[in-house]
Amino acid sequence: MHLRRGRNAVRGLLYVLYLLASATSVAQPYELFAVYEPATSTGTAKTIRLKLNENALIPDGGESHVLDRLIVKFDAEGGPLSALSIFSHLDFQVDIGPQQSSIEVKTSDIKRLPNRELTLVRWRGDQERDSVVSVKLEVEAVYAGDFLCLQERELLVLRNGDGSSLRDLEPTTIPKWVPEASNTSDSKKTATGNNQPADEPLETKRTLLHTSDHDRILYSLCRGPDGKLLNDSVDWEKASQEEKFKLGDAANMKKPKHDFRKAHKYALAQRISARLNERFPSFGRTAIKATDPEKYDGAYFQVSSKFGFFVIKNMGSLFLMEESGGEVQRLADLIDQDADVAISLAQATCAQLPPAALLNNPWTFELEVPDGKDGKTRKVKAELDFRHGCTRSLPFQWKDYLNQRVTFRAIYRTPGNDDIVVLKDSFSIYNLGLITTVPVFTEIISAAQGSSASDVEATSSIPVSYAIPLNDQSTRGGALAVTFPFTVSYNSRKAPNLAEYIALAPSISLISGGYKDSASVSADDKADAPNVRVAIGVGINVARAFHFGYAWAPQDGGQYTLIGLSIPDLLPLLKGGE
Repeated sequence: MHLRRGRNAVRGLLYVLYLLASATSVAQPYELFAVYEPATSTGTAKTIRLKLNENALIPDGGESHVLDRLIVKFDAEGGPLSALSIFSHLDFQVDIGPQQSSIEVKTSDIKRLPNRELTLVRWRGDQERDSVVSVKLEVEAVYAGDFLCLQERELLVLRNGDGSSLRDLEPTTIPKWVPEASNTSDSKKTATGNNQPADEPLETKRTLLHTSDHDRILYSLCRGPDGKLLNDSVDWEKASQEEKFKLGDAANMKKPKHDFRKAHKYALAQRISARLNERFPSFGRTAIKATDPEKYDGAYFQVSSKFGFFVIKNMGSLFLMEESGGEVQRLADLIDQDADVAISLAQATCAQLPPAALLNNPWTFELEVPDGKDGKTRKVKAELDFRHGCTRSLPFQWKDYLNQRVTFRAIYRTPGNDDIVVLKDSFSIYNLGLITTVPVFTEIISAAQGSSASDVEATSSIPVSYAIPLNDQSTRGGALAVTFPFTVSYNSRKAPNLAEYIALAPSISLISGGYKDSASVSADDKADAPNVRVAIGVGINVARAFHFGYAWAPQDGGQYTLIGLSIPDLLPLLKGGE
């Protein structure tokens, strides 16, 4: 943490000042990434590097990727990386609950890192019980000694308008520590009992900085002209006994030598950190941290930056649910066209998340639907509607995809990377429940509601029937009839297309003619017989195109078996068989 005094000091200072002044206009010297590896060795999935942002919510994996590690990548450009030269090393500390790790890298070693990347921690978050894991990262950037020495020298410069600049106007006499030497001819016994080398002065002079209370600060971060540390030449024990070097109250003078030295260093640290925080705040707020006396002389200057994000695990806690007929349940393999579908998080997971964390970019929600009859599909972005808590509705008109299979995906999508699909759910849409049709009225209602053309309830069936008499067969013969069936059926999840194949069909039929022209039938009976009879009955519709039923005509008491065929409903069957 020290700097040799020399001719290049001013040039070095100008360079550092240039770096600091330009730091806000260049790229950040390093970035944090989450690295996802393919879940299997087969396939085309590639490694994904996901840049981390503050308070981001990222998945621990997806359909084809798993979170493998967290890394720091240093910028390869000269400017941002050179800006780190004012620090001696960077200390990265990662806190993932019980899993904690710390790794230190010297700034001089960064260029030798493979791809200038450093693995901070291997992801082992699945050991956590919580569904959402909070990851905290603290970066401590320790200032290099030569940079701090330059800052100290800047504080010693007397500037216009700064008064004394909280410094000595004249150099102060400082007791000098002299190591003990053997009793040789070139040594002499001093009054203090030390073996003092000949002609070695017992004092030295140096211009000192002051605290805000105008106490002198004896500690220095620089070296003398001989290249030795200025602090090493101070007799700290003697200095602690002199009134002019006291700091604060008199109790400070009674501290051991090490504490006295540390107090002076802390006083200098306050002056330098105040300067850095005032003039060069771009790297963060400078702080002083106590440490082992053998490391950085008991304390060091650092810029501490804290960074946090969240990892959501076990994406099974994210699921689709449906509400249909007053019942709420997990989404089945098929749903009713009128169902309300929502995406939801398990309650325990929801309670751990920041507000709306799962609904903002880069989280994306898509629905893949058929596009034409050639097997092609298209993707529709889902804009979720708030329902409550961690539940959001999918605002889709499911009847637009009736009798089709769709796929919903929840995706973590970032530019330049493959999608991380964290939820994939495919399901089919049907018209479930009680299915009814009424001739003519069904078409009117369907047109008003905009029903799908493929909806079994969108159209009714009006077959042309052949009426076979069941009574008075001597006077009655077969007749043509137009049947208007009122169909009733039920589509269930186990039989979602049952109404397409069979339905109960109460009916009203118009039967024309049907009387035999024989001698047994009197002219009066023929004249009194109606040409068209209204018959009521019941039967079944099969495949919508065929009608089989019984009909009774109250007007003449005739009973008939009806066998009907609906041409408009027969054509789709014939095309389907081609």
